[in-house]
Amino acid sequence: MIETMRKALEYALSKSEDPPKIKEYMEEYFSQIGGDRRCKFQWKAVSCNHKYIFSGVFDYYGGTYYFRKMNGELEFNYYNR
Repeated sequence: MIETMRKALEYALSKSEDPPKIKEYMEEYFSQIGGDRRCKFQWKAVSCNHKYIFSGVFDYYGGTYYFRKMNGELEFNYYNR
C-alpha cells in the first residue's frame, strides 16, 4: 500500500502543489486504478516554500503519512498509530 500511496502522491505533485488539488489528484489516481473511493484523504498539516521545501501530513484509510519534497526529491513515510 505504501508504494501505491507514493505513486499517487508523485502523480498529484506532478500536476499541482496546491494542497486541495493534491488531494483531488490523489483521489483521481486511486479511482483510475480501481481504489476504494469511500476512503478520503484528510490533511493534518501542509507547509510549503515552493522554491525549496514542500511537506505535509495526511490521513488515509486509518494510516498517517508524511511527505517532504526537497530539491526535487520526494521523501515519503508511513506512521503506524
